[in-house]
Amino acid sequence: MKRKIYQQLIEWKEQSNGQTALLIDGARRVGKSYITKVFAQQEYKSYILIDFGNASQDIFRFIFL
Repeated sequence: MKRKIYQQLIEWKEQSNGQTALLIDGARRVGKSYITKVFAQQEYKSYILIDFGNASQDIFRFIFL
């Protein structure tokens, strides 16, 4: 599945040179998690994907203590 944002992700990767984080925000069920996972798999040897939509509430208690 081709997404228009993929080219923007490539440009971010080249411009940031690993110095900035990326936050993808938007409407529900439009493919944010999908494109993020595909981008990470194709562009990096390893990656960490944190999907707060699937995280339990306990993670927020841990982070903000």
